[in-house]
Amino acid sequence: MLGAASILFLLAAFPLRTRLHPRIVDLLLAISGAGVAVGGLLFLEDVGAASWVFAPVFLAVGAVAHVRALFAGAGPFRT
Repeated sequence: MLGAASILFLLAAFPLRTRLHPRIVDLLLAISGAGVAVGGLLFLEDVGAASWVFAPVFLAVGAVAHVRALFAGAGPFRT
């Protein structure tokens, strides 16, 4: 799951970002961020319920914000 979410993130951030509608890209990035969170939590033992709720939400929002910041007008990877 962690690998699939990472691949989805890379695809959405680089080749698909310029080809798809921005809302679709944001959705793919959010899904990949949540997938990375869930995949990471699966490796841990005794994970609390709050972690299962907050980690996917936090990484979903963080993935979208991260790509938007990197590819913004003054960002390091603007195209």
